[in-house]
Amino acid sequence: DFGTKIINATSANRGIETQKDFLRILHKIIVPFFKFYKLKDVNSIDILELLKRVDTEFCNDRAKRVRSILNLIFTSAFEEDLIDKNLFSMQTLKNHKFKRKPRKTKAYSTSEMKAILENVSGWLKIFLELSFKYGLRSGECMGLKWSDFDFDNGYFRVQRSISKGIITESSELIHENKNHLRDIYLFPETLDLLKKYFNFKPDDEWLFVTKTGEPFLQGDTVRNYHVKPFLEKIGVEYKAVYATRRTYISIMRQSEKIKLEDIQEVVGHKKGSNITDKHYNLDVLGHSHMIKKAEEKAKIFNDILSMA
Repeated sequence: DFGTKIINATSANRGIETQKDFLRILHKIIVPFFKFYKLKDVNSIDILELLKRVDTEFCNDRAKRVRSILNLIFTSAFEEDLIDKNLFSMQTLKNHKFKRKPRKTKAYSTSEMKAILENVSGWLKIFLELSFKYGLRSGECMGLKWSDFDFDNGYFRVQRSISKGIITESSELIHENKNHLRDIYLFPETLDLLKKYFNFKPDDEWLFVTKTGEPFLQGDTVRNYHVKPFLEKIGVEYKAVYATRRTYISIMRQSEKIKLEDIQEVVGHKKGSNITDKHYNLDVLGHSHMIKKAEEKAKIFNDILSMA
Protein backbone atom coordinates (compact mmCIF):
# COMPACT_ATOMS: atom_id res chain seq x y z
CA ASP A 1 0.00 0.00 0.00
CA PHE A 2 2.81 2.41 0.85
CA GLY A 3 4.59 1.59 -2.43
CA THR A 4 1.46 2.36 -4.44
CA LYS A 5 0.92 5.55 -2.48
CA ILE A 6 4.43 6.91 -2.98
CA ILE A 7 4.58 5.97 -6.68
CA ASN A 8 1.29 7.77 -7.29
CA ALA A 9 2.40 10.75 -5.21
CA THR A 10 5.53 11.17 -7.36
CA SER A 11 3.83 10.48 -10.71
CA ALA A 12 4.51 14.04 -11.92
CA ASN A 13 8.17 13.05 -12.24
CA ARG A 14 7.53 10.49 -14.98
CA GLY A 15 5.54 9.92 -18.16
CA ILE A 16 2.18 8.15 -18.34
CA GLU A 17 3.56 4.83 -19.63
CA THR A 18 6.49 4.89 -17.18
CA GLN A 19 4.05 5.48 -14.33
CA LYS A 20 2.00 2.47 -15.42
CA ASP A 21 5.16 0.38 -15.62
CA PHE A 22 6.28 1.45 -12.13
CA LEU A 23 2.98 0.22 -10.69
CA ARG A 24 3.16 -2.95 -12.77
CA ILE A 25 6.67 -3.74 -11.48
CA LEU A 26 5.58 -3.03 -7.91
CA HIS A 27 2.65 -5.44 -8.03
CA LYS A 28 4.14 -8.18 -10.23
CA ILE A 29 7.76 -8.29 -9.04
CA ILE A 30 8.31 -6.46 -5.75
CA VAL A 31 5.11 -7.19 -3.79
CA PRO A 32 5.15 -10.97 -4.48
CA PHE A 33 8.75 -11.17 -3.24
CA PHE A 34 8.02 -9.29 0.00
CA LYS A 35 4.44 -10.44 0.59
CA PHE A 36 5.27 -12.01 3.99
CA TYR A 37 7.29 -8.98 5.15
CA LYS A 38 6.44 -5.73 6.83
CA LEU A 39 8.47 -2.69 5.83
CA LYS A 40 10.39 -2.65 9.12
CA ASP A 41 11.34 -6.33 8.75
CA VAL A 42 13.15 -5.93 5.41
CA ASN A 43 16.94 -5.72 5.52
CA SER A 44 19.59 -4.98 2.90
CA ILE A 45 20.30 -8.70 2.32
CA ASP A 46 16.64 -9.25 1.40
CA ILE A 47 16.81 -6.44 -1.14
CA LEU A 48 20.07 -7.78 -2.58
CA GLU A 49 18.38 -11.18 -2.94
CA LEU A 50 15.62 -9.63 -5.05
CA LEU A 51 18.09 -7.58 -7.10
CA LYS A 52 20.10 -10.73 -7.79
CA ARG A 53 16.94 -12.45 -9.02
CA VAL A 54 15.86 -9.62 -11.34
CA ASP A 55 19.43 -9.35 -12.64
CA THR A 56 19.14 -12.97 -13.79
CA GLU A 57 15.62 -12.76 -15.20
CA PHE A 58 15.45 -9.31 -16.81
CA CYS A 59 17.44 -6.95 -19.01
CA ASN A 60 19.60 -4.23 -17.44
CA ASP A 61 17.05 -1.46 -17.95
CA ARG A 62 14.26 -3.37 -16.26
CA ALA A 63 16.47 -4.51 -13.39
CA LYS A 64 17.55 -0.89 -12.81
CA ARG A 65 13.92 0.18 -12.77
CA VAL A 66 13.20 -2.37 -10.01
CA ARG A 67 16.06 -0.92 -7.96
CA SER A 68 14.83 2.65 -8.56
CA ILE A 69 11.39 1.75 -7.26
CA LEU A 70 12.82 0.01 -4.19
CA ASN A 71 15.03 3.01 -3.53
CA LEU A 72 12.03 5.32 -3.79
CA ILE A 73 9.95 3.21 -1.42
CA PHE A 74 12.55 2.64 1.29
CA THR A 75 14.00 6.16 1.18
CA SER A 76 10.50 7.61 1.47
CA ALA A 77 9.59 5.18 4.25
CA PHE A 78 12.67 6.29 6.20
CA GLU A 79 11.78 9.97 5.72
CA GLU A 80 8.25 9.23 6.93
CA ASP A 81 9.66 7.48 10.04
CA LEU A 82 8.12 4.16 9.04
CA ILE A 83 11.51 2.44 9.29
CA ASP A 84 14.54 3.17 11.48
CA LYS A 85 17.18 3.47 8.74
CA ASN A 86 17.43 4.09 5.01
CA LEU A 87 18.62 0.77 3.61
CA PHE A 88 19.73 2.43 0.38
CA SER A 89 22.24 4.58 2.28
CA MET A 90 24.09 1.41 3.25
CA GLN A 91 27.28 0.55 1.37
CA THR A 92 26.06 -2.93 0.40
CA LEU A 93 23.29 -1.39 -1.69
CA LYS A 94 25.22 1.71 -2.73
CA ASN A 95 27.97 -0.47 -4.20
CA HIS A 96 25.63 -2.97 -5.85
CA LYS A 97 26.02 -3.28 -9.60
CA PHE A 98 24.09 -5.32 -12.11
CA LYS A 99 25.91 -7.61 -14.50
CA ARG A 100 26.35 -5.88 -17.82
CA LYS A 101 24.28 -7.71 -20.41
CA PRO A 102 25.35 -6.37 -23.81
CA ARG A 103 22.50 -6.05 -26.26
CA LYS A 104 22.94 -6.13 -30.00
CA THR A 105 21.37 -2.95 -31.27
CA LYS A 106 19.81 -3.58 -34.65
CA ALA A 107 19.96 -0.85 -37.25
CA TYR A 108 19.49 -0.68 -41.00
CA SER A 109 22.72 -0.60 -42.97
CA THR A 110 23.42 2.38 -45.19
CA SER A 111 22.71 0.28 -48.30
CA GLU A 112 19.38 -0.88 -46.84
CA MET A 113 18.45 2.68 -45.93
CA LYS A 114 19.28 3.85 -49.45
CA ALA A 115 17.11 1.10 -50.97
CA ILE A 116 14.24 2.00 -48.62
CA LEU A 117 14.29 5.73 -49.34
CA GLU A 118 14.69 5.25 -53.08
CA ASN A 119 11.74 2.86 -53.39
CA VAL A 120 9.21 4.16 -50.86
CA SER A 121 6.43 6.51 -51.98
CA GLY A 122 3.44 8.48 -50.70
CA TRP A 123 3.03 9.42 -47.04
CA LEU A 124 5.25 6.51 -45.99
CA LYS A 125 8.15 8.14 -47.85
CA ILE A 126 7.76 11.27 -45.71
CA PHE A 127 7.41 9.15 -42.55
CA LEU A 128 10.59 7.18 -43.23
CA GLU A 129 12.49 10.26 -44.45
CA LEU A 130 11.83 11.99 -41.13
CA SER A 131 12.54 8.82 -39.15
CA PHE A 132 15.87 8.03 -40.83
CA LYS A 133 17.31 11.52 -41.29
CA TYR A 134 16.30 13.07 -37.97
CA GLY A 135 16.14 10.08 -35.63
CA LEU A 136 12.55 10.69 -34.58
CA ARG A 137 10.87 8.29 -32.19
CA SER A 138 7.98 6.51 -33.94
CA GLY A 139 5.42 8.15 -31.66
CA GLU A 140 6.88 11.59 -32.33
CA CYS A 141 6.65 11.04 -36.07
CA MET A 142 3.04 9.86 -35.78
CA GLY A 143 2.24 12.97 -33.72
CA LEU A 144 3.45 15.58 -36.22
CA LYS A 145 1.08 18.32 -37.35
CA TRP A 146 1.48 20.82 -40.19
CA SER A 147 1.52 23.62 -37.62
CA ASP A 148 4.78 22.17 -36.26
CA PHE A 149 6.59 23.12 -39.49
CA ASP A 150 8.07 26.49 -40.43
CA PHE A 151 8.90 26.19 -44.13
CA ASP A 152 10.14 29.78 -44.37
CA ASN A 153 12.84 29.21 -41.78
CA GLY A 154 13.40 25.54 -42.63
CA TYR A 155 12.73 23.77 -39.35
CA PHE A 156 10.06 21.87 -37.42
CA ARG A 157 9.23 21.48 -33.76
CA VAL A 158 8.77 18.13 -32.04
CA GLN A 159 6.20 18.76 -29.33
CA ARG A 160 3.97 15.71 -28.95
CA SER A 161 3.99 11.95 -29.15
CA ILE A 162 1.40 9.23 -29.72
CA SER A 163 1.67 5.91 -27.93
CA LYS A 164 -0.90 3.19 -27.35
CA GLY A 165 -3.76 5.41 -28.40
CA ILE A 166 -2.77 8.35 -26.20
CA ILE A 167 -1.70 11.73 -27.63
CA THR A 168 0.70 13.40 -25.20
CA GLU A 169 2.08 16.92 -25.49
CA SER A 170 5.81 17.37 -24.83
CA SER A 171 5.20 19.25 -21.58
CA GLU A 172 3.72 16.03 -20.19
CA LEU A 173 6.55 13.81 -21.42
CA ILE A 174 9.00 13.69 -18.53
CA HIS A 175 12.15 11.59 -18.44
CA GLU A 176 15.54 12.18 -16.88
CA ASN A 177 17.44 11.25 -20.07
CA LYS A 178 15.06 12.55 -22.73
CA ASN A 179 14.10 15.89 -24.20
CA HIS A 180 10.89 15.64 -26.20
CA LEU A 181 10.46 19.36 -26.97
CA ARG A 182 13.00 20.47 -29.57
CA ASP A 183 13.45 22.30 -32.88
CA ILE A 184 15.08 20.43 -35.76
CA TYR A 185 16.37 22.10 -38.90
CA LEU A 186 15.61 20.33 -42.16
CA PHE A 187 17.93 19.12 -44.89
CA PRO A 188 17.19 20.93 -48.20
CA GLU A 189 15.92 17.74 -49.86
CA THR A 190 13.53 17.03 -46.99
CA LEU A 191 12.20 20.57 -47.12
CA ASP A 192 11.50 20.22 -50.86
CA LEU A 193 9.85 16.85 -50.27
CA LEU A 194 7.59 18.26 -47.55
CA LYS A 195 6.54 21.20 -49.71
CA LYS A 196 5.48 18.82 -52.47
CA TYR A 197 3.65 16.62 -49.97
CA PHE A 198 1.89 19.72 -48.62
CA ASN A 199 0.26 20.30 -52.00
CA PHE A 200 -1.39 16.87 -51.81
CA LYS A 201 -1.71 16.61 -48.03
CA PRO A 202 -4.32 14.05 -46.89
CA ASP A 203 -5.32 16.16 -43.88
CA ASP A 204 -5.21 19.85 -42.92
CA GLU A 205 -4.01 19.16 -39.38
CA TRP A 206 -2.02 15.92 -39.18
CA LEU A 207 0.85 14.87 -41.46
CA PHE A 208 -0.08 11.21 -41.32
CA VAL A 209 -3.63 9.87 -41.14
CA THR A 210 -5.42 6.56 -41.58
CA LYS A 211 -7.99 5.84 -44.27
CA THR A 212 -10.65 7.22 -41.94
CA GLY A 213 -8.82 10.54 -41.66
CA GLU A 214 -7.67 10.05 -38.06
CA PRO A 215 -4.04 10.20 -36.86
CA PHE A 216 -2.31 6.87 -36.35
CA LEU A 217 -2.86 6.04 -32.69
CA GLN A 218 -1.02 2.71 -32.65
CA GLY A 219 2.53 2.10 -33.82
CA ASP A 220 1.48 -1.47 -34.61
CA THR A 221 -0.71 -0.17 -37.44
CA VAL A 222 2.19 1.60 -39.13
CA ARG A 223 4.46 -1.38 -38.60
CA ASN A 224 2.18 -4.28 -39.58
CA TYR A 225 0.15 -2.75 -42.40
CA HIS A 226 2.64 -0.40 -44.02
CA VAL A 227 6.33 -0.77 -43.09
CA LYS A 228 6.57 -4.56 -42.98
CA PRO A 229 4.72 -5.19 -46.29
CA PHE A 230 6.83 -2.51 -48.01
CA LEU A 231 10.14 -3.94 -46.77
CA GLU A 232 9.09 -7.45 -47.76
CA LYS A 233 8.24 -6.16 -51.23
CA ILE A 234 11.71 -4.63 -51.78
CA GLY A 235 13.58 -7.49 -50.07
CA VAL A 236 14.92 -5.65 -47.01
CA GLU A 237 14.86 -7.40 -43.63
CA TYR A 238 12.51 -5.79 -41.12
CA LYS A 239 14.37 -4.57 -38.03
CA ALA A 240 11.66 -2.60 -36.21
CA VAL A 241 10.46 0.89 -37.05
CA TYR A 242 12.52 2.14 -34.10
CA ALA A 243 15.66 0.89 -35.88
CA THR A 244 15.45 3.96 -38.12
CA ARG A 245 16.34 6.06 -35.06
CA ARG A 246 19.23 3.75 -34.24
CA THR A 247 20.39 4.02 -37.84
CA TYR A 248 20.51 7.82 -37.62
CA ILE A 249 22.51 7.80 -34.39
CA SER A 250 24.86 5.10 -35.68
CA ILE A 251 25.61 7.01 -38.88
CA MET A 252 26.10 10.36 -37.16
CA ARG A 253 28.41 8.82 -34.54
CA GLN A 254 30.79 7.76 -37.32
CA SER A 255 31.73 11.37 -38.04
CA GLU A 256 34.51 12.88 -35.98
CA LYS A 257 33.26 16.35 -36.98
CA ILE A 258 29.82 15.96 -35.37
CA LYS A 259 29.75 16.35 -31.61
CA LEU A 260 27.76 13.97 -29.43
CA GLU A 261 25.89 16.96 -27.98
CA ASP A 262 24.69 17.94 -31.47
CA ILE A 263 23.31 14.44 -32.05
CA GLN A 264 21.61 14.46 -28.66
CA GLU A 265 19.99 17.81 -29.43
CA VAL A 266 18.41 16.39 -32.60
CA VAL A 267 17.25 13.04 -31.23
CA GLY A 268 16.00 14.44 -27.94
CA HIS A 269 18.50 13.04 -25.45
CA LYS A 270 19.72 15.30 -22.67
CA LYS A 271 23.28 16.48 -23.09
CA GLY A 272 25.76 14.18 -21.40
CA SER A 273 23.32 11.28 -21.23
CA ASN A 274 24.82 7.82 -21.67
CA ILE A 275 21.66 6.56 -23.31
CA THR A 276 22.66 7.83 -26.77
CA ASP A 277 25.41 5.30 -27.32
CA LYS A 278 23.08 2.45 -26.42
CA HIS A 279 21.67 3.06 -29.91
CA TYR A 280 25.10 2.98 -31.52
CA ASN A 281 25.78 0.16 -33.99
CA LEU A 282 29.01 0.03 -35.98
CA ASP A 283 27.56 -2.56 -38.37
CA VAL A 284 25.40 0.10 -39.99
CA LEU A 285 28.31 0.90 -42.34
CA GLY A 286 29.28 -1.28 -45.29
CA HIS A 287 32.82 -2.47 -46.02
CA SER A 288 33.53 0.44 -48.36
CA HIS A 289 32.73 2.93 -45.61
CA MET A 290 34.90 1.08 -43.11
CA ILE A 291 37.82 0.98 -45.55
CA LYS A 292 37.48 4.71 -46.17
CA LYS A 293 37.45 5.43 -42.43
CA ALA A 294 40.55 3.24 -41.97
CA GLU A 295 42.33 5.17 -44.74
CA GLU A 296 41.44 8.50 -43.09
CA LYS A 297 42.77 7.32 -39.74
CA ALA A 298 45.93 5.96 -41.39
CA LYS A 299 46.61 9.37 -42.95
CA ILE A 300 46.24 11.12 -39.59
CA PHE A 301 48.45 8.53 -37.87
CA ASN A 302 51.20 8.68 -40.53
CA ASP A 303 51.12 12.49 -40.68
CA ILE A 304 51.80 12.64 -36.96
CA LEU A 305 54.48 9.97 -37.27
CA SER A 306 56.28 11.91 -40.00
CA MET A 307 56.56 14.91 -37.69
CA ALA A 308 58.50 12.95 -35.06
